[in-house]
Amino acid sequence: MSSIFTTGLCLMVVILIVLTAPITTQKPALDDFSVSVPDAPITTWSGSSVSLPCELSPLFNAEPLEVRWYRSENSYSPALLYKDHKIQETPVDPRYRGRVSLTGGLERGNVSLTLERVKLEDSGEYVCRVSSEQWFDKASVFLTVNVFGGIPVLSVAVGGGGQVNITCLSEGWSPQPKLSWKTKEGTEIRNEQEVLNTSDPHGLVSVSSWLLYAPSYSDWLACTVSLSEEAKREGRILPHTAVPGVSKKAFIVTLVLLILSLVIICALCSVILWKRRGSMWSSSQKSRNHSDQAELEQRAAETENLIEDWHQVKGFQVTPENIILDEKTVHPAIRVNHGKRAFYIQERDTEKASRTHLHVFSKESFSSGQHYWEVKVKDGTTGKLSWYVGVAGDNVERRYNVPLTPQNGFWILSYAKEKCFQVNTDPQPPIPVAELTIVGVFLDCDRHTLSFYNVDTQSLLYTFTDVKTSNYFPLFSPGRCDKYTIRII
Repeated sequence: MSSIFTTGLCLMVVILIVLTAPITTQKPALDDFSVSVPDAPITTWSGSSVSLPCELSPLFNAEPLEVRWYRSENSYSPALLYKDHKIQETPVDPRYRGRVSLTGGLERGNVSLTLERVKLEDSGEYVCRVSSEQWFDKASVFLTVNVFGGIPVLSVAVGGGGQVNITCLSEGWSPQPKLSWKTKEGTEIRNEQEVLNTSDPHGLVSVSSWLLYAPSYSDWLACTVSLSEEAKREGRILPHTAVPGVSKKAFIVTLVLLILSLVIICALCSVILWKRRGSMWSSSQKSRNHSDQAELEQRAAETENLIEDWHQVKGFQVTPENIILDEKTVHPAIRVNHGKRAFYIQERDTEKASRTHLHVFSKESFSSGQHYWEVKVKDGTTGKLSWYVGVAGDNVERRYNVPLTPQNGFWILSYAKEKCFQVNTDPQPPIPVAELTIVGVFLDCDRHTLSFYNVDTQSLLYTFTDVKTSNYFPLFSPGRCDKYTIRII
């Protein structure tokens, strides 16, 4: 009987111990995780935004953990520090203040870092370190920043043996670009050239080259500087302009001088009969002929320079996916088709009162470099009543009826049937063009200029010279009460 009692007492003790033991919850094993990053370097462009991937393995909620992103040489002053469920303001590297964030989704175990307004000095190794109270792990991500250099500048000088010495210079690249010469037919010149690369204190590379070339009247040469097939700039030159005896302009001037000489001889003969009258006629005729010839040569030179300038600008044409119309910014009376076409529909009176300006912004913006795009504003014989195109700053008021002026961050070329073509300066100068089917828009963020071109005639319409803002958004308006579209091409 005592044995049974003892056995029962033991069972009760065991049960009591089990019931009073601490109850543990199912949590991830925080002392047994690792961080995972890409093996290959991350490459981006200066002025853009980039994501440096980093995530936990296995995936679990990282919100209770500490996340530290830092340069390999500066762990005590991180680019970003997440701790105690929030991003800490100190201590952080001042170079990254206001430019970094965690955008992957901490609750999903993604601790990726987003870096905005990337600079060349941001290149290098970044360490992703995640830690708990019991454990930590870290891994490195390598960032490479590419910088788009300037348009190649070409010059030509007379060489020996009927050849010319042509030089090409382009500055501000990273990493070191490739330079190549091509003829008008697209054949690459591989021999008899020299290429020199130099770096400035900021790490930007300047590339220069020169070659001897025997030109003809119709040949031009192209100098192309590139980081890839998509990232390249090109300059062109007509080498024959420097060779004595082969210039068409020189031949024309010589011919004109010969004709003038004959005129003067005739005038001297006339002096014998009509001395005073002949003398006055000869002097005035000579003056007029010189003036007319100078004006013709000046116009020819200006036309040639404008055409050459447009061909250079055309080389900066952006890819189609870089300019997509943003339907979130569109006026209620505009419809967007496939992100490329914009057209007007009937608007309500309330919409007219609330938002006077009918336009739509692009999704992407530009902050550095040179960019060119084209907008078709007329199809065949169909004419539009009105439209405007241009760029706007990143801090403009998009929803209300502020005047569309450069002071408010808008730089535009507009057309209205009753006013023809104008830019939005004060005063508004008319643009002397009779017909315009395609508008070329060239934005140079580095030089703060915005130019509009008549693509049909390959000529410059107008250039804004003080276009300053942090980010430039392309802007498009199909006009009011006009059923015909405008289209990005």
